[in-house]
Amino acid sequence: MSGLRLVLRAPLQARLDCSALAPAALAGLGEAAAERLLLPYGTGRAALGDLFTVTRGASAALVISGDPRLDGVGAGLSVGEILVDGPIGAGGGRGMAGGRLVVRGDAGDDLATGMAGGRIEVSGGAGARLGGPVPGARAGMRAGLVKVGGGAGPGLGTRLRGGLILIGGDAGERAAEAMIAGTLAVAGSIGPRAGRGMRRGSLLLGRAPEHLPAGFASSGAGDFVLLLLLARRVPEIAALFGGGVSGRAERLVGDRLSGGEGEMLLLR
Repeated sequence: MSGLRLVLRAPLQARLDCSALAPAALAGLGEAAAERLLLPYGTGRAALGDLFTVTRGASAALVISGDPRLDGVGAGLSVGEILVDGPIGAGGGRGMAGGRLVVRGDAGDDLATGMAGGRIEVSGGAGARLGGPVPGARAGMRAGLVKVGGGAGPGLGTRLRGGLILIGGDAGERAAEAMIAGTLAVAGSIGPRAGRGMRRGSLLLGRAPEHLPAGFASSGAGDFVLLLLLARRVPEIAALFGGGVSGRAERLVGDRLSGGEGEMLLLR
């Protein structure tokens, strides 16, 4: 069965909670039934059909026209595909366990928080706390892949537990703070306090950080076979760093002030 296409009738005037808009939940609904769905909108609720024109699309994906006030797009997604033509607001892919979320624009704060699987692709930039923990959780993203074409705001990969995050632009301050495991790759510059409190995991950098936390020390440059194998298994990593990864890097280990054994690999 083909998926639904949701086209905004006008720019949103308040924040809209889209967490209930999952392909699996909408698959068995016709246009009329979908239009009657009530979603949290501002301080009240609104029918889907009052905000969007609802039609049956040509593919199985749920297609939504974008708006920076669309919050929770792809939250809890486990199967299926959501395509957004334009930006989204906060909480995109929150708690996502599978499926695919594609955003042809920017994403707001808290993208992929608590993510446990699946794939997120954002053509623009992303806001603060990408891949971090949901409120009350002790760890952030645990699995899956997030690919952002532009930059990311502060707190990128805070308490990251697993998975892979690829950032094509710059990263704000406190990237990989208290990181537990996983891999975070940044092609551009990285802000101050990167890796602070880092326990384990790998931070792949195209540029050396301007402000290195005191708990990191260089173990020298070398050839890393595991880095080459990772780049071959995930071609997006090689593409992120200009189409090739030589496997040679300088390795910085830390945050030793916190007893950590994480690594920053400065690619050569």
